[in-house]
Amino acid sequence: MDLRLLRYFMALAEELHFGRAATRLHICQPPLSQQIRLLEEELGTPLFERSHHRVELTAAGQMLKEQAPLVFEQLNRALDLTRQTGRGQLGELEIGMISSVMVGVLPRALHLFRERYPQVSWRLHEMTPAAQVKALKEKRIDACVFRVGYDDPQLRNELLIYEPIRVVMPVDHPLAAKQLLAPADLAPEPFVALELKQSRFADFLYQCCIQAGFTPQIRQQVIEVQTLLSLVRAGFGVALLPASIEQLAPAGLVFRRLTPALPEVPLYATYRADDDSPVLKLFLDTLRELVLQDRPA
Repeated sequence: MDLRLLRYFMALAEELHFGRAATRLHICQPPLSQQIRLLEEELGTPLFERSHHRVELTAAGQMLKEQAPLVFEQLNRALDLTRQTGRGQLGELEIGMISSVMVGVLPRALHLFRERYPQVSWRLHEMTPAAQVKALKEKRIDACVFRVGYDDPQLRNELLIYEPIRVVMPVDHPLAAKQLLAPADLAPEPFVALELKQSRFADFLYQCCIQAGFTPQIRQQVIEVQTLLSLVRAGFGVALLPASIEQLAPAGLVFRRLTPALPEVPLYATYRADDDSPVLKLFLDTLRELVLQDRPA
């Protein structure tokens, strides 16, 4: 059905006068009469009782007058939802992550994103970096936040920030008395590290040690940062981590700076190169905004 016919009907149903209704619709009276007849023919029932002196609704016309606003209300809602979806303000977002990135800019961005776009449903998926890349390519997730980027033509790595590396040790460790440590101080120490085969970030830290002049003596490899912190606190070894991880550290650990400093570790937002999702764009814009705010003037 042509919705224009319903609009003509509503104007006449409210005015109950062809002349006034035509003026309200900015058309002439004869075309209005013709459109009303077309509507009645389409519905197979008269909607108005006409006489020289008055126009009245039939029972069918009264029913349509009550129901037609619901049609327009639903149409307006559908159009509004369509516009919101096109702008990225409505939809879903699947984000891959590991616990070590849930400090700093990412949780702040998620909080701000939820405040601004409450009708977007987003979910976090905690999985290893390798599993995240696989899920990203299979379109099961939309974005990831990695410490080290991936050189892959299907993926785009957007640099967010660089973070300094700190050495983590128990508060009663002999080296903990120093505020500054040299990389060479760590050469004889046992290390707890993230799983080298599962984490490119772990390999990045390993190579940093090699470049600093020593090969880390890795006693234990783990997948999760919290497990690593627990083992360091229990005295299994020292570890290298981004400075922001101190926010997650339990009591009994200290984070010490290195001089000369190891190379800073990047943080990337990674997503499919061909993904033009409006929801993803708004999320990336939120990350970019916070990164800009955090940069020193």
